[in-house]
Amino acid sequence: MSRSHRPAVAIVLLIAIAALGLTAGPAFAAGDRRDAARSPLDLSSATLTQDGRSLVLAIRTRGDWASRVMTARPGRSLCATLTQGDRRFVCASARRNGGPALTVNGPGGTPAPLRAEILRPNLRTLIARFAARDAGLRTGRYRWTVTSTWADSRGCATPARACNDRLPDRGEISARIRPPAPTGCVARGASYRTSGSRARRAVALTFDDGPGPYTSRILDILRRSGARGTFFVIGQQVSGGAGVLRRALREGHALANHSWNHANLAGGGAGQLRATNAAVRRATGYTPCLFRAPYGAVSGTLIGQARAQGMLTIQWDVDPRDWARPGAGAIQAGGPAAEAARVLGGARSGSIVVMHDGGGPRDQTAAALPGIIATLKRRGYRLVTVPELLGLRARRG
Repeated sequence: MSRSHRPAVAIVLLIAIAALGLTAGPAFAAGDRRDAARSPLDLSSATLTQDGRSLVLAIRTRGDWASRVMTARPGRSLCATLTQGDRRFVCASARRNGGPALTVNGPGGTPAPLRAEILRPNLRTLIARFAARDAGLRTGRYRWTVTSTWADSRGCATPARACNDRLPDRGEISARIRPPAPTGCVARGASYRTSGSRARRAVALTFDDGPGPYTSRILDILRRSGARGTFFVIGQQVSGGAGVLRRALREGHALANHSWNHANLAGGGAGQLRATNAAVRRATGYTPCLFRAPYGAVSGTLIGQARAQGMLTIQWDVDPRDWARPGAGAIQAGGPAAEAARVLGGARSGSIVVMHDGGGPRDQTAAALPGIIATLKRRGYRLVTVPELLGLRARRG
């Protein structure tokens, strides 16, 4: 998402989690036993999920509690314990006016305020979003639990079992902080490319004319085979395929610009390029740094317009002509004529292969893809995105 939309989207996300009953991500639902039945902080469910560089903590209790009571007297706490090397405690607290807040223990164990966006949709729910690094977590594995303690003068006295609860009842939840999805890449080097370095034993598989009905199937194949691809998308189709494009980014693929409506732009098309990048950015938060000219119709004018918008123009050196539906076997196999060169007959170190996930029936492409990937891997090639092939730096956050 773009920076200008991030706060609004964050609030919408938190409200959505509450509305869904806190079921997203690693969760403990209403089946948790009533092992702190006399405590308002008897835990019903808890989730801790990652969103970009932030964590979203959502806790539901079976009883009502106000934020201000957490700091009103000793013996009351509602905390997430985060373990990654050392142990940190992120705990519910209150501001001077009684509004909800969070604290995190510092290196010396002293609680300090933790910057967070907090919602209390009702008196049994706390939803908080905070930066992972502010809670002392870095990229990599960590473990977490949620604990509660309630002491009062009416029969629930710490450390009686009825005053304490934890989720899970035993052990800890294992999770991982992943690097946030890229928000774009940085164009550098020559403005027009048909391949990468021949010194690197890597090949880039690219897919044009989506998102479309076959894009999810292509992504399934790439995920199962551990390959990455680059999707050159049509701007007018982005809104209908935003979900699948966000999935592509989550799974490590790259998005690129293929014009707004697949027009021949050899005479120039700055408006089409700009509109497509804007559509991709609105839908996914990612701004492409690569452009591919429809029909391969490039010109100096078009290449210059793309570069002025921060994009390299990327064509190809291997074309299996899958758009002509020659059959899955033909898409894979080598051919004697240059215009019929198929993937396995033409691919070599640094190759950029053009295929299609949209623009028509692409069942043959999907059928050929597993064999293409398996054979290229057996030959020692890594299947990477075009930005990786060209050594382009990713933008994040």
